[in-house]
Amino acid sequence: MLPDIKIAHLRTFITVAEYGNFRRAANILCRSQPAVSLAIKQLEQLLGADLFDKQKQAQLTAFGNSFLPQAKNLYQQYQDTLTSALQIAQAKTGTVRLGVLPSVAKHFLSDIMRRFMHLHPQVELQVQDDNGDNLRNKLLGGHIDIAVSSIWQHEPDIEHRHLCSDSVGLVGIAEHPCLQEHKIDWYHISQHRLIRNGTTPLINNTLAHAFMQAPTQITNMASLEAVLSAGAGITTLPWLAFPKDNSTLQFRVLEEGSIQRRIALMKAREAHQLPATHALEAVITSLFSNAIESLGHAYLSLPIATKK
Repeated sequence: MLPDIKIAHLRTFITVAEYGNFRRAANILCRSQPAVSLAIKQLEQLLGADLFDKQKQAQLTAFGNSFLPQAKNLYQQYQDTLTSALQIAQAKTGTVRLGVLPSVAKHFLSDIMRRFMHLHPQVELQVQDDNGDNLRNKLLGGHIDIAVSSIWQHEPDIEHRHLCSDSVGLVGIAEHPCLQEHKIDWYHISQHRLIRNGTTPLINNTLAHAFMQAPTQITNMASLEAVLSAGAGITTLPWLAFPKDNSTLQFRVLEEGSIQRRIALMKAREAHQLPATHALEAVITSLFSNAIESLGHAYLSLPIATKK
């Protein structure tokens, strides 16, 4: 069994060896000279060999000279390990893996990154954008730490904090017959060529079940936008996912049977989070509250409990 050598023993030995004087070492260590001498004696007993020449007190023995670089390396490792642990505990270092919906990333990611990197410049932030199903699987698989995603259904293994909601509306060219109607509902929509997309599961268990039986599905947003712009069909999208810079397309919320997408901050229920992850959660929660109010659009809303 190895001897129980304490870090204080090593520090005392290194200090005496470097200064070549027990009294000076005692001053540096803010200890009495007898306490320093006792620590050296204890270390020698634990090692089973003298570190200093008994006739020339502060002069190292051959064993002491051999042990000194090893003691320094061990003490440096201790300092480095403790410093790293403290920095991680104080959210000064570490790695955080964030998953985010593309529509959320488009509007909020730059502000999230800017604020978090300003507050925690030494923390590595890894971002993955993906659809809601994949983000869920990545959370449960431990591939990301937290996600900003849609709440589609109850997930017993995932905790979530509601951040905001945006309206799901009909999207197509302005000239499309369905969008020309004074009032539109899901029955009228079902009579036209429908295109499913990555957000279509949002309308599960709603009056929009006809969308689930549409024969066409396009999951890539750029391809979907091109097809819609050509007038080849209509689809549904949440407001934040709607390409607002495309003047060809129009967004209409249904007068009857309207649907809201709930966006939440999510994490696996059993996961143990680093302090840096909690710091990112705080940044995201604060930013959403302020950003949604500043956008002030009728198709966006905060949870009732967070409204100012």
